[in-house]
Amino acid sequence: MIARLAAHEPQVRCREGEGPLAPLATALNHLSARLDERGTASNEQFGLDALIEQSPVMMMTADTSERIRFINYTLPGISRSEVVGRSLYEFSSPEQAKFIRSQVLHVLATGESVGYEIQSVFSFGPEWYGVKLAPVRSGEQIVGVTMSLMDITDLKRTQFRLEQSNRELESFASVASHDLQEPLRKIQTFGERLKTTCSAALSPEGRDYLERMNSAAGRMRRLIDDLLSFSRISAKAPFFVRVDLTRIAREVLGDLETTIEQAGASVTLGELPTLEAEPMQMRQLLQNLVSNALKFRREDVEPSVSIQGTADLDEGRCELRVTDNGIGFDEKYLDRIFNVFQRLHGRGKYEGTGIGLAICRKIAERHGGSIGARSIPGQGATFIVTLPLKPPQPR
Repeated sequence: MIARLAAHEPQVRCREGEGPLAPLATALNHLSARLDERGTASNEQFGLDALIEQSPVMMMTADTSERIRFINYTLPGISRSEVVGRSLYEFSSPEQAKFIRSQVLHVLATGESVGYEIQSVFSFGPEWYGVKLAPVRSGEQIVGVTMSLMDITDLKRTQFRLEQSNRELESFASVASHDLQEPLRKIQTFGERLKTTCSAALSPEGRDYLERMNSAAGRMRRLIDDLLSFSRISAKAPFFVRVDLTRIAREVLGDLETTIEQAGASVTLGELPTLEAEPMQMRQLLQNLVSNALKFRREDVEPSVSIQGTADLDEGRCELRVTDNGIGFDEKYLDRIFNVFQRLHGRGKYEGTGIGLAICRKIAERHGGSIGARSIPGQGATFIVTLPLKPPQPR
């Protein structure tokens, strides 16, 4: 034991008996205890207390009566003695207090940790806090909560600037697209009149120019329509309702019936889940994915498209898979295909504006989900959309 004490193991203890060495064992145990206490006091200089005191995160604990029992530091002008023992909700507005109390009671009742963002009611100090609540346990019993508040003022200001910038960009895209519609209509109208009334008087070269002009105007019209669709996705507040994706998919296949027949394609539709979403955007998502599967088909191969879905009730999420046997793509371009105006193939062979998959990604993200794909060139592709069964909670 003496050797171990010398090796800085003060936690060791002797078994005390009744023999002649019993007094020595007792003395060694007292020495061991004193060394242990001295080591603990030394460690506290660089231990948990130091971390808590110097942490940039404000930390406090409260008991089941929702009164503050400990706080590592407070705002300037407010001492700890003025805070400890007071209600958790005295330093928030009535509206905030109601919300915070609901979160605290949830933690006390369930033992689950929760997080939220809140604006400070003080005119000094941080403007915004990110808050984390967690239970304090004594054995199996929950005896209180911990509350950690991190200054996220800079993050929130950046977020607000980005949201404002996005709104301005969406507004610009919408206005610019509308303003471009009228001159395009005139180009197409006069082009058709010229073709009808003067086609015979034009040379073959002139008729070719006219066809090219009309074709370019048509592409521009489709591009503007797609840009408007892209900007409208987040131009208004979301309105989620119960949506049966199987019914939506049947309607989409009905709309694409002519395209499916012309392509000679076979489409298999499985049972899709029901979730809370925006019906028109779910329709647009499925229509874009199925249209893509029909468009990028291989020559001399009968197109085959499969639409399947699964739901995980425990995780609260569902998955949609649209699989085809088309031309596929190299997965090194996976990130690129979901960006606006990105095309992997020339316009001469496959029509489109390069916005369809970008719209799909925006719809998925707006619903709190994501989209990805798996593919091998020449062997088809599978587009995978993951969505929550219930809409994301507003922040």
